[in-house]
Amino acid sequence: MPGSTILIAEDSEDVREFLEAGLSAAGHRVRLASDGVDVLMHLAQPAPDLVLLDLHMPVLDGLQVLRRLRAARLWADVPVLFLTASGATEDMVEARRLGARGYLVKPIRLPVLVERVGRVLTQRDLLWIDDVTEVRAG
Repeated sequence: MPGSTILIAEDSEDVREFLEAGLSAAGHRVRLASDGVDVLMHLAQPAPDLVLLDLHMPVLDGLQVLRRLRAARLWADVPVLFLTASGATEDMVEARRLGARGYLVKPIRLPVLVERVGRVLTQRDLLWIDDVTEVRAG
């Protein structure tokens, strides 16, 4: 859904810039965070439509951030989509258990990412999306 606000949490500046350029070109408004603490600083702002969250970040990792987002009343229902270099099954299972809407493994082609972000934003019955099973709907 173009026009949506996406918070990108990614510690690599190059990857952050790549994601920002691609999602902005797809018509989304983008906010940036460079680590887990930076994400929490955004809690004082209006919630985005989606959080694109890296798993391995300094200070607070993505799973720790997700726990805090789910505890924040105004951010509790914001869809979270992990984009990470970790393809570890246990990380994916924990992300889903904590309420993430999906888990994508880097590297990812930009058109695929834009399509997956669009699915999460528009399909209310979408329970989970990942690189292995594609889409599981309710």
